[in-house]
Amino acid sequence: MKKRALLFGISRYKNSRTAPAKDIPCAENDVLSLSKKLYQLNFETTEHLNSTRDDMLRIIKEFAAQAPRDSLNIIYFSGHGGHFKGENYLCPTDFGARLDEGHSVEDSSINLKNIQPAFSRKVKLVLIIDACRSNLNPGLSVNYSEMAAPENTYIAYATQFEDYSYFDCKISCFTATLCECLLEPNISVDELFVNIRALLNLKHGKQLSNSINGMMSYVTLNEQADQDDIGEAVLKFVDTFGDMYTDKYGFFAGDDLVFIDAAQYCGISVLDAIYKFQKLDAERCHVETSLSESHMKLISFWNMLGHGLKQDEFYTWNYRGHPIRLGEIPQLPIDMQKPTPEEGKEIVVSFSIKLESDAILLTTNLPDNFKLFGKINSQIKFSDIIVENGVATIPFPNAEKEFEFIDAECVLPTITGVDMSIVGDRCRNLVGPFVEFNPINGNLIKLHLERT
Repeated sequence: MKKRALLFGISRYKNSRTAPAKDIPCAENDVLSLSKKLYQLNFETTEHLNSTRDDMLRIIKEFAAQAPRDSLNIIYFSGHGGHFKGENYLCPTDFGARLDEGHSVEDSSINLKNIQPAFSRKVKLVLIIDACRSNLNPGLSVNYSEMAAPENTYIAYATQFEDYSYFDCKISCFTATLCECLLEPNISVDELFVNIRALLNLKHGKQLSNSINGMMSYVTLNEQADQDDIGEAVLKFVDTFGDMYTDKYGFFAGDDLVFIDAAQYCGISVLDAIYKFQKLDAERCHVETSLSESHMKLISFWNMLGHGLKQDEFYTWNYRGHPIRLGEIPQLPIDMQKPTPEEGKEIVVSFSIKLESDAILLTTNLPDNFKLFGKINSQIKFSDIIVENGVATIPFPNAEKEFEFIDAECVLPTITGVDMSIVGDRCRNLVGPFVEFNPINGNLIKLHLERT
């Protein structure tokens, strides 16, 4: 299938009395960054910067006329945009100047609904719009512009209706996130933009991208064939020699070392070998897993770190002194990355100590039902200490005399009855020096307090 992409970036806007518009210096970088990513996916890309309305219409018409039947086509726009009288528009470099002359938004901009009809053949079209969706005429306030995707067309907007697309001097938030997610193999266009929406909101918190799917079939930008033959070789190797490694090296080291040798035997990385085995082993046992490849590889990597995996001064990975080809360590998946607090709901966690004759009182602003466990003076253990009305009371005879310091952590709040509407999903609203992020469980409490 032929893959083609047309990219517009409008960084400079002509002066206008009617619709003055600030320049967008990052638009050029948006186009160049996305073009490089699409090139890696074997797209034929064409970039155009600071095009006028007439040029944009001509270029789109030529691009559509040359599109082969059943081809996959992307049209991307970075610049100013907005809505007017129920329609969505893209603003070329001369938008304001034309509006000064003719006072017509339709004749000064590109109406989004007119792009797909330019394609006379049946193609798949993905429209990616990195622009604001604010009102081009603030005088018309009641003015909803619904997005509608024609057949086999997917429209991805950087933001919601009546909201803005944010950027810094280098690249826009949306396009940076798009480039970060774009190379993910074997996911549909719809899954791709769901991932982008989640990651964009996670990282920046103030922008929620929006999309509408008119595709009539499953469309992926990066389709990769699965190398099951190598996986079968790894499976056979581990099945054949696994018990021998466990008997010789013990359970944990034996598990790691058999995969290290299986990887070398098959000419792949250790993390790839472990993942292929886990995937095929689950299939033959008819076990379904909700974990992605990134999740499974990261868990394997963390386990090996606990069993003797280290990196030397030359950035070579070693397992118990033996150099290995570890493989690429995946980035944290979206659901394992540190979330930003909900705006206005941040809780800067605080603790203070008050000593009584038979107890240590921890005064805190944590909500009720947080449960703590830990040690006093590195020796005396405590657990199931519940925060009630801003105080956690830890029994400790002679506290006023013998207390030196305390180390404490929290039990997962989701199983102790904490009001999650206050602390947020994965305790995202908790911040401060007593908060430690865990990729699996989210924000957790970890404290060390000494006697003052």
